[in-house]
Amino acid sequence: MSNLNRDKTLALAALFQSATLADALAWRGHCDPVALDASLQSILVLDTDDVGVIYGQNIRGLQSGLQSLEQTFLEPLRGGHPRQADIVRYVLGIMQVERQLAKSPELLGVLRRRLEMAAEQRKHFDSLSAPAMINNLGGIYVDTAGQLRFRIQVRGDQKQLQASGMAEQVRAVLLAGVRAAWLWHRLGGRRWHLMFTRGQILAEIRTIIAENH
Repeated sequence: MSNLNRDKTLALAALFQSATLADALAWRGHCDPVALDASLQSILVLDTDDVGVIYGQNIRGLQSGLQSLEQTFLEPLRGGHPRQADIVRYVLGIMQVERQLAKSPELLGVLRRRLEMAAEQRKHFDSLSAPAMINNLGGIYVDTAGQLRFRIQVRGDQKQLQASGMAEQVRAVLLAGVRAAWLWHRLGGRRWHLMFTRGQILAEIRTIIAENH
């Protein structure tokens, strides 16, 4: 049986995971491959709010996001990720992008058509990490979220950011973040929850982790 709080926490973890992946790519030029695969796979799962269908029944693919989410809420006590402030900024930015996209039927139409085409293209590749797929997903982000007035500015090592194909990878994981933000909002998630329901979210994270040990 689906547990709404659990599903909402996993969707929020998926959003934090996308922000963490963008940060890792921007600074190091590489990221957790398991997390990357889970995030990219979610982009092409359409027409469902089922977290298990979108991210898989095994939460291993969202482990990185759960850790990032937990670190963010514990940061005042323990410190946390050295760039946690940037990661939170990306999360809030992705939320804003998703809400603006939701108000644009024209861009939503473009997004839908392009994702359906990408799902067809996916059949010809072994992995979503294939350069052609990454380029396609990055292009979808540019042609939808990139058309909004608000833009997410990703900070990092300029050498890494200017490397061939890196901009497309960052945009692809941001697109995965938009998908997670849409799901989180559909399940009842709101920005104020980040401030006022931290204890509840932390408790849910620990339950999820305990259940999957």
